[in-house]
Amino acid sequence: MLAPWQTGELAPPPPGGWQTWKAMLGPGVLLAGASVGSGEWLSGPAVSAQYGGTLLWVATLSIVAQVFCNLEMMRYTLYCGEPIVVGFFRTFPGPRLWTFLYLALDFAAVWPFNASNAAVPLAAAMLGHLPGSGSTSLLGITLSEDQLVKAFGYLIFLSAFLPLIFGGTIYRMLERVMAIKLVIVLGYLIFAVALTVSPQSMREVGVGLIDFGTVPIRADTIVCGRHFNVRKVDGPTSYRVKGTIEHDRPLVTEFVVERDGRRTVYKLGAKLPDELPPIREALVERAVALVHLGGFYVETRQGETRLSVQGTLGGDRAWKPARFVVEDPTATTYSRLDEVPQPWSDKFSELIRQQGLERVGLASYVRRHGQLPPLDWAMIATLAAIAGAGGMTNTLFSNYTRDKGWGMGAHVGAIPSAIGGRQITLSHVGMVFHLGEQSWRRWRGWFRHILRDQLAIWMVASFIGMALPCMLSLEFIRHAPVSGDRVAAMVAEGMADRYPSYRHVLWPLTLSVGFLILAPGQIVSGDQLARRWTDIIWTSSSWARRMREDRVKYVYYSILALYGVWGLAAMTMFDPLQILKAAGVLMNVSLGIASWHTLYANVTLLPPGLRPNWLMRVGVFFCGAFFLTVSAIVVASL
Repeated sequence: MLAPWQTGELAPPPPGGWQTWKAMLGPGVLLAGASVGSGEWLSGPAVSAQYGGTLLWVATLSIVAQVFCNLEMMRYTLYCGEPIVVGFFRTFPGPRLWTFLYLALDFAAVWPFNASNAAVPLAAAMLGHLPGSGSTSLLGITLSEDQLVKAFGYLIFLSAFLPLIFGGTIYRMLERVMAIKLVIVLGYLIFAVALTVSPQSMREVGVGLIDFGTVPIRADTIVCGRHFNVRKVDGPTSYRVKGTIEHDRPLVTEFVVERDGRRTVYKLGAKLPDELPPIREALVERAVALVHLGGFYVETRQGETRLSVQGTLGGDRAWKPARFVVEDPTATTYSRLDEVPQPWSDKFSELIRQQGLERVGLASYVRRHGQLPPLDWAMIATLAAIAGAGGMTNTLFSNYTRDKGWGMGAHVGAIPSAIGGRQITLSHVGMVFHLGEQSWRRWRGWFRHILRDQLAIWMVASFIGMALPCMLSLEFIRHAPVSGDRVAAMVAEGMADRYPSYRHVLWPLTLSVGFLILAPGQIVSGDQLARRWTDIIWTSSSWARRMREDRVKYVYYSILALYGVWGLAAMTMFDPLQILKAAGVLMNVSLGIASWHTLYANVTLLPPGLRPNWLMRVGVFFCGAFFLTVSAIVVASL
């Protein structure tokens, strides 16, 4: 059992006016800085590159749901100064069960996706192009380009530990890093979007964020500019080749074979069975021929009818159709849309307007077909998980509330750095206050304070941080193939390709911003895992409770060392996009359960007057239901 709380006096909340906003540069800024990271620069653009802005409403639901969860986690810390994970261990049936559960749930947090993906723009800057199937030399050693990405990933991962060791008080160091990152990254993104993104792409992102329940169905074949996604059906088997033209040669990033309900994906550079290379080469030849036509080409089937449309790309990247073909079974060609008979003219109109996509309602599709639409549900789940904060990362709002000294956190202390920090202690037990007229007034002031932190800083920054990269994605890499060790630098390549006269500026600058978005997130990833389990051990372990209060850093850095060993192994075994997807899918389960557990803790451990009202309870229940439903959808789609 955990030791009972001590009793103290609730400190007054910050004063109003400018001082209040200055004091708010806390958990909201830190987690907003961390939030403009892998979800916004990787999964958001990866989803919008394949499906346009149609699925961005998933990010909206995710961010709004997390606001409710974050507030309730911070509520607990305002009352007792303990992080919410310690509150989990105070609930029935006790620490032993919850230790095993959260060890399992925290498996989502051990994947170093920020470091592995931050290596991509660094490698691209060295190579002068996106990593592919070639080789290069580093310090006299010949490496394949994917090995170069891994080597840089190791370097970034290990470097991310340095600020945690030498940064003084860890919270204050992270706050400074994320504030600087937020200003530079959002400043550049706003500038780039204002100068380069068309109103059409801006509008598509805005609509996608609120068009709830709509999903896109891709045409069988889409060729747009130099990017291709071409499908061929041969009896019960279908083949699909995805790729792009680079340096006047086709680069195949993915070859997919579907046979007897089984889907096999061959990634960039994978060895094919003997019977497949001729089939892939024939598909690649067709793809190259379609690319050389210029503009765009779309082909899809509606029952027994094959529809195709070909045209050019306007200066604003809008599709301008020039040739329509309806094959049913004889082929009829039309040069104008108004010549095409119904119902095919409506179908062509939507394919052109949505650039190769058909928008349908998710519920109506499932009712009609009895199954989920054929989408990359793992990537969509990753978008849901990493939009905002995601997974057990959300518990950091509670930790940082304590370390910032908000509410009763002022009486508890903080976790110091190993080197360079002043003598800082962390209490083994939280401290609560008696509810009287003065403390009730102060409590309401503190809750208004965290409301402002979440609504005015974190939520706004999360939406802006999601929308801006997706606008750039729609403008510059729509229909580009998403590959494991290329996605983090694809926007930079798309911008440089569109404006070759400014490549010498756009290429290095956008790569630098991509690196700055991802690399600091690795610092937070390592800190959050070590911080969470340090708090658990420090409070619940009888061995740790015998340690002096200034020795907490030894627990923290021991956990950090174990994470370092695992992170290096994970980056060796998997490519960056695989690491991102694995973490994203598991994070949905973690946050779903943690949000419900937060609600359980607050309605059982807090005094009746401080417990969440019904609006907050409904919001937190929705948060858990949303993320667990997303996890169930991924399982159902396998």
